[in-house]
Amino acid sequence: MIAYTVPSRVGLLGNPSDGYGGRTVALAVDEFSATVTLEPSDVLEITLCDEDHPAWESVAALVERVDCHGYLTGQQLLVATVRTFADVASFEARSGLAESTMISRFSEATFRLTYETTIPRQVGLAGSSALVIAALRCLAEWTGLDIPDHVLPSIALRVETEQLGLTAGLQDRVVQCYGGLVAMNFGEMDVDARFGVSHGEYHRLDAEYLPSLFLAYRQSAAEPSDGFHRQLRKRFEEGDVPIRDALHHLAGLALQGEAALRWHDPDRFGELIGENMRIRRQLGRIPERQIELVDVANSCDCQATFAGSGGAIVGVYTDEEQLERVTRALQTVDAVVVDLARTTSADQ
Repeated sequence: MIAYTVPSRVGLLGNPSDGYGGRTVALAVDEFSATVTLEPSDVLEITLCDEDHPAWESVAALVERVDCHGYLTGQQLLVATVRTFADVASFEARSGLAESTMISRFSEATFRLTYETTIPRQVGLAGSSALVIAALRCLAEWTGLDIPDHVLPSIALRVETEQLGLTAGLQDRVVQCYGGLVAMNFGEMDVDARFGVSHGEYHRLDAEYLPSLFLAYRQSAAEPSDGFHRQLRKRFEEGDVPIRDALHHLAGLALQGEAALRWHDPDRFGELIGENMRIRRQLGRIPERQIELVDVANSCDCQATFAGSGGAIVGVYTDEEQLERVTRALQTVDAVVVDLARTTSADQ
């Protein structure tokens, strides 16, 4: 039996410029995670978790669930992952690079994939990519295929963009592969000759000088992010100048954030998080139930920005009194609040 657990993540600076040759800084959050397990089996199986069983209390419940979470299920993600890995295995076998007979015979393989996740769904905490990466790591270990950390995110992205037709960027997959606090530069992409995928420049940062952070999410504000990203992509490709300028500005904030950490200036990093959200508001329509989380945090003098694309935010607090105040305020709008400063300190 092989099992891998992959954490959720929060985007801190630069998001969503990762899909447009920009830069980002993001943090892996172990508070939530997804686990995929591979076991021997006489047939190829992908076992569903409870939330994906096709049963609803009524048609109204089905409509509410689809409108909130979309049609994509964990099973579909893992099916697409196996399909993508089959292409990778086939390429390895044809190129003569495969050192394992499991790679050359992958098309004949049978196994059971099961999964579970504690990552709140469709609130922008990268639950889908966590499942994909965990499954890819299981398949890579089982077949003996060594996939470098800088390459794995690009293969994971193919699962969702090529197999499922979704619009997404590399940021989530990179930070979930590397763990911790990661800076990413997508301005000069290199191509890995062995796997035939492009990748940016990635490196870990010291999280010691981050400001104290909290995460807040609102399950009722969940929404598939593909629609937002499709519209953003369309405007970018049409040459929309304000959109292009905003994405360039966001990338610059990530670079400034790296400098703030080097100069041990958490206050400046916190200011940049607030600026990130001010620019993010210019990129397209934001549902009121999502932007309300930021507004509530701001009302408590906390800088905040979206953790991704959905109903979650990451914010900055200065002391326990302010954390308690913003927690109470966010709870009035049915948000769950997690103190990331404790989690980050425990990881160091």
